Amino acid sequence: MTTSQDAAVRPASRSIEDSIQFATAGVRLAGGTVTEEDKAACRRVLNGETTAEEELAALRKELGY
Repeated sequence: MTTSQDAAVRPASRSIEDSIQFATAGVRLAGGTVTEEDKAACRRVLNGETTAEEELAALRKELGY
């Protein structure tokens, strides 16, 4: 069984751009859209510049929630 701690130690098998491309494909297959700002937010999280929670809070603020 893999723990979150184990996953944090192992190197990623995909590059950041490959990960974004893979996620974008999944969203599009589900009928959604992905903007350049969405991709930029993903890059910031994957590079460790922000957290997913911070990006979600910024999106909620932008949407007026």
